[in-house]
Amino acid sequence: MPASARRSGRRLAGGAIVATLLALVALPVYLLISPPWRPAALRLSCAVVVAFGCIHARRWARDAFAADAISPFDAPPAPPPAAVLDAGFCKLRDDLTASTRNQRYFDVILWPRLSALAGAELPRPPERRGVNRRGPSLHALEGIVARIERLP
Repeated sequence: MPASARRSGRRLAGGAIVATLLALVALPVYLLISPPWRPAALRLSCAVVVAFGCIHARRWARDAFAADAISPFDAPPAPPPAAVLDAGFCKLRDDLTASTRNQRYFDVILWPRLSALAGAELPRPPERRGVNRRGPSLHALEGIVARIERLP
């Protein structure tokens, strides 16, 4: 049995119990009221029952129309899939950015790879001056890659 059916069954049983208790309380109250006031009390109790019924009917109608508020034609389009970059490209990009930040990374990791690609003598880019030992600039690395691409 689905959860919503179980919940509505429990709600129905709870409503029946509450209605029974109200009827058991209302009967002695009705008999204790003086006879001239009994029609007014009966009308008032009926008005309360109708008011609760209207509140539930209004809630049911609002929920029924709120579910279909957005038409599929009015809904915004689905977002396009995110661009997926090749893992090899990302690794090379990370190697280049790391070698521009750290001279040791350039000397140990990237320069042996570039030398192996070139096969011939490849001029080493000039080191940057300064205390922080940054690697070669992107412009210098671009020149090295261009030179490697021109090799036969």
